[in-house]
Amino acid sequence: MTSAIDIELIRTTGLPPSERRALERDVRRGVLERIRPGVLVRPGALTGLHPAERHHLLVRAAAHRLRPGDVVSHQSAAAVLGYPMLGAPPPKVHVLDATTSHTRVSGWFVRHGVLARPPSAALDVAGVLVTTAPRTAVDVAATRPLAVALPVVDHVLANRKTTAAALDGEVATLTAARTKAATAVGMGSALSGSPAESLFRVRCRELAAPEYVQQHPFRRPGTQSAIVDFWFPAQGVVVEIDGRAKYEDPAMLAGRSVEDAHWQEKRREDFVRSFPEVRTVVRLSFADVSSADRVRTALRRAEVPCR
Repeated sequence: MTSAIDIELIRTTGLPPSERRALERDVRRGVLERIRPGVLVRPGALTGLHPAERHHLLVRAAAHRLRPGDVVSHQSAAAVLGYPMLGAPPPKVHVLDATTSHTRVSGWFVRHGVLARPPSAALDVAGVLVTTAPRTAVDVAATRPLAVALPVVDHVLANRKTTAAALDGEVATLTAARTKAATAVGMGSALSGSPAESLFRVRCRELAAPEYVQQHPFRRPGTQSAIVDFWFPAQGVVVEIDGRAKYEDPAMLAGRSVEDAHWQEKRREDFVRSFPEVRTVVRLSFADVSSADRVRTALRRAEVPCR
């Protein structure tokens, strides 16, 4: 799949007027596509890009307008760093401005004034300064809904980009939305294997579902073992979150055919169901966990109490 870093950006700034006019004619003819004033790409360059990659491209397009000392932040930093982005990407690039306490919005940027809370460090990613993993995750947690924030928090913990202590330290520096950010950080888990699993955890919180165990192993001596995404021990219910990548991503197929992958998954589920404590297995897709109503219906059908 094409990534934002691979896409050629054609900039018109600084070109002679005749060349700029020629490029504008190409835009009108459909030979080129404008993503921002003065920044063009080849037609179809954005096709197939995930939301985070689209926003990363926007950050690249805006790089020449960054001021000295600007640090790309919030969801913009998450996009550059490859963290999950659920929902629509921001229409503008978010940056930190440590020279003021006021936040300003322009055609290109949301400039967060952080005079009282300047970033303690920044990362250089292809010549663009971005906030560190703990600062990025906490800024997202302080400004975005839990369904957007928790996948980022879980990702940085699961991939060892930061620690729970570092996240707590960033939360302690907040001057606003500390409780909101602390909720996401407090729920953070290094056991979440995907954004969909993180989103399911958000739904469980919203629905007041009972206690569950993440990545629970089922084993028998001398035979196979299986680790399930979620286990509700009091109800005897396993919940598995299925993504299309399991059956479509060549890396996850590891040389198997799609048919073999489906067969092995069926055998794995049969093994899990063979344990007497397992009453049923619930399988949910990303589309399912995107809807609290769908999760509620699935859990209640499995006799897992929720509101």
